[in-house]
Amino acid sequence: MIVWDDSIIDALSRRRCVIVLGAGVSRNSSNKDGKRPDTWEDFLKNCTKDLDDSDHIKSLVDQKDFLTACELIKSRMGPDKFTEKVQEEYQRSGYSHADIHKHIYSLDSSIVASPNFDNIYDTYASSESSSSVVIKDHTSNDIANYLLGGKTRLILKTHGSANNPREIIFTRNDYAEARTKYVLFYEIIKSLALTHTFLFLGCGTDDPDIRQLFEDIQFTHGFMPHHYMTLPKGEVHSEVLTVASKSMRIKFIEYSPNNGHEELTLSLADLVTEVNSHRSTLGKNQQW
Repeated sequence: MIVWDDSIIDALSRRRCVIVLGAGVSRNSSNKDGKRPDTWEDFLKNCTKDLDDSDHIKSLVDQKDFLTACELIKSRMGPDKFTEKVQEEYQRSGYSHADIHKHIYSLDSSIVASPNFDNIYDTYASSESSSSVVIKDHTSNDIANYLLGGKTRLILKTHGSANNPREIIFTRNDYAEARTKYVLFYEIIKSLALTHTFLFLGCGTDDPDIRQLFEDIQFTHGFMPHHYMTLPKGEVHSEVLTVASKSMRIKFIEYSPNNGHEELTLSLADLVTEVNSHRSTLGKNQQW
């Protein structure tokens, strides 16, 4: 089981932690047919099946150059057909929440961010909170209004949502355009990274948003809080993790991927207990 760092427990207890949910969290979900949401790589591979003469695109996917591959796929398919594929996979497939979503919600973080296009966690959180959570994306210009006081439970869809597929960030061009068009959004994320602890769940070290954002902050400001990312043991070589840790100031928490990454789910349940206990102690001692 994961032994959680005291600083994570304290940051969550004080609601000074941003939980970031990657595709690995959504993969715990399934629909009535037993299908799980596609990863970015799986989605692109499935798209290439509809294209003729796509060996060069498949090669890009194999090389993990997802941004360029997606750019070519979208261009070849056309925006309407591509949008249909996105909604078919991430909006209309009927995925249900899993235990991991319950534990994440029970941590009661003020801010949960996710690059995922699906709405699995959003739907669960809205239901559990009687629709009191606020859901915003990179196109929203009023996010700062919901950061004051920490009373609002905020979900940030950092790459957009399948509910509005025309605005999702999926291709190389989408990334470039978003960073220019939605500067305020990225400035808010940078500010949060300097004042909050980020806990990445189900994310990867090769996510282009994560790498660029945290490398920029590290080398521009020279100091920011340590952030944390859970990873399956053996997924990334230890030397690569050392380099990534230095450049992005991220501590990596490894766990066993056996039994469908069960250890992560169970460890998050333990984290809920530890956070609730620490919150109670802070309240009794008036140490907020």
